Amino acid sequence: MKSQIFKTVLKVFLTALLSLAALLLVLFVSSVIAGFVQIEKNTEYQDRHLEYLKTEYYTDSYVPCDEQKLADFDIEKAFSEGVKLNEIAVMGTHNSYQLLGTLPKRGLMKTLQIISFGAVENKAVFEMDTFTEQLEQGIRNLEIDIETVDDEGDISFIVTHSAIIDNVSSAYNFAKGLEEIAMWSDHNPGHLPVYLLIEPKDDVPSLNNMKNFSLEYALEFDKVLRKVLGDRLLTPEQVMGEYESFEEMRKADGWPALKQAAGKIIVLLHSCGVTQEYIDTDISIKTQAMFPMLRFGDIDKACASFILDNDPASAKENNKKTVDEKNLMVRTRADDYPDFSDERYNYANNCGSHIITTDYPPRSVREKDHTYTFGGYTIKLLK
Repeated sequence: MKSQIFKTVLKVFLTALLSLAALLLVLFVSSVIAGFVQIEKNTEYQDRHLEYLKTEYYTDSYVPCDEQKLADFDIEKAFSEGVKLNEIAVMGTHNSYQLLGTLPKRGLMKTLQIISFGAVENKAVFEMDTFTEQLEQGIRNLEIDIETVDDEGDISFIVTHSAIIDNVSSAYNFAKGLEEIAMWSDHNPGHLPVYLLIEPKDDVPSLNNMKNFSLEYALEFDKVLRKVLGDRLLTPEQVMGEYESFEEMRKADGWPALKQAAGKIIVLLHSCGVTQEYIDTDISIKTQAMFPMLRFGDIDKACASFILDNDPASAKENNKKTVDEKNLMVRTRADDYPDFSDERYNYANNCGSHIITTDYPPRSVREKDHTYTFGGYTIKLLK
């Protein structure tokens, strides 16, 4: 009798397990198919969005963003008093291009979340406003993940978290995404500097002509930045000015005045496998378009300018070396969707970093989520 009960229970368990496996397989395959379909949807979405923006900007109804309401200090006074670029902190966003995941992807992640009792987090419901909306709300750092596409020598870049299954993006074509940022900049003359943090991805080489990011592609990327942004781009050479290296500039406390950086866009290359090769093309960094963003272990390098220290507790602990001694600029993360805590926010608020990224910025999407700010502002004075 007991043996029969055991067999029955085992049979029910195996049947349920197979059913669950079949469901997960269906959801996964559906997510992949939806990902391929999404590529065309991304392109259509971005084109419609750009056309809409052109209509909005070139009418009398558009009113430039009032940055003074976003800053906890008097901007004009800061300009007149010579406050420097490294004396303010700005709020940034993580995966700034992300839209709501496809329906199959959300279903897959929700199922995994349930069967793992919450161990697997459902990040498919994470989404951000468009670049323009974020800039209007005071975000001054956008994080942009890129994949490289090389179609028989025709090189381009797309903006996505993952090539297929997690590829929903408001700025799929990178050059067009830059165009959107440039349009906002042109219609908000004299805005405080905007940082673009570029993180190259090497997820699915050879799929849809995608290739691993290399030095060749990094140099092509520089060309795209210069072509689309033009004189809006604030280059390493311009920031360095008369100094021969960033180290020399930092020792002389030679970071440019905030007013000099007004209306400009600064592009940072996230630490990656190509970073050192990119530096080696010109160790002075005077001919590159991007600032190599290094890790804490690299703070003694002459080419160091911006440092990644993504744990705000670590950023606070390292502040004496990175900021006080080396006069570097630091980026950290206040949270990591869906996780956040008052303790981590306290570290973020007091770590002295210059770019503080959050997954919970002021926004129009995810309205029921809480919001993190600098006491109601997105730009603050550090000194």
